[in-house]
Amino acid sequence: MLRTAIIEKSEEIRATINSSLKELNMHMQIRSFSNQYDFLENLDDTYSSFDILLLNTTIHKEGDGIELAQKIREKNHRIMITFITTSKEYYAQAFSVFATGYLLYPFQSSQLHEIIHFYSQKSIAERRASWMVKEKGGSYKRIYCRYITYIESFNREIIIHLEDGTTIESYAKLSDTMVNLPKSLFLRCHQSFIVSLYFVEQIKRDAFTIKGIDIPISRKYQSIARETYNTYINSNNY
Repeated sequence: MLRTAIIEKSEEIRATINSSLKELNMHMQIRSFSNQYDFLENLDDTYSSFDILLLNTTIHKEGDGIELAQKIREKNHRIMITFITTSKEYYAQAFSVFATGYLLYPFQSSQLHEIIHFYSQKSIAERRASWMVKEKGGSYKRIYCRYITYIESFNREIIIHLEDGTTIESYAKLSDTMVNLPKSLFLRCHQSFIVSLYFVEQIKRDAFTIKGIDIPISRKYQSIARETYNTYINSNNY
C-alpha cells in the first residue's frame, strides 16, 4: 500500500488531486491536509509515515512548500516528493530536494499517473534487492540494499553503514561486495568506499556528501563518479 499525503490550501485543488489518484486503481491510502502543521503532526520521528508527498510550492506564504520539502528530505530520502503548483518560479529549487515531478496546475491526470507508476515500480525493485551478509561473529543477516548509505573497507573488513545510523561489520573484499549490490544504485568511488547514489546529498570534485559526511572520491574514479551520478539523477527525474 502506498501512503500518500496531499498538502494544499485550496479545497478545489485537493479534490482534483484526490480524484486523479483514485483513477489509478492502486492500493493507496490518501490523506489530505490544508496546511503543513496538520501534516507534520501526523509524522513519526523518522518522517516515514508517508511514501508519497504531493504539495504546492506555496501553501500559505511564498516558498513554504519548498521549505517543508527540504525539512522532510533531511530526515527521509525514500519519500517521493512531487510539486503541483501554478508557478514556474520554484522549478530549479525542486531539484534541490530531489523532486520526482513538478506539475503545473491544471495538470493532466496522466502526468501524475506516470510519475507515481515510475515511483512504485522503482520502489518494488529496491524493496526486492537484498544481500545476505555474514557478520564478524559468524551469524548471517539479510540487509535490504535500499537501507545502505555507504560501505567502507579497512584491513580486509567492511563496515556497512545503514540509514538509521547503525553499522554491520563483515570480513570481505570491497570488490567482492560490489557483486552483491545493484549496479544501478551503488558506485565504487575509492579504493576503500562504495556509496549508494540514492543517499548522495552533494557531489564535490573529490567527495560525495552523505548524511553530512564526506566520502572521498579518488582521482582514479572522479570522472566516472560524476558521469555515473549525473546519469542516475537524470534517469530518476531528480
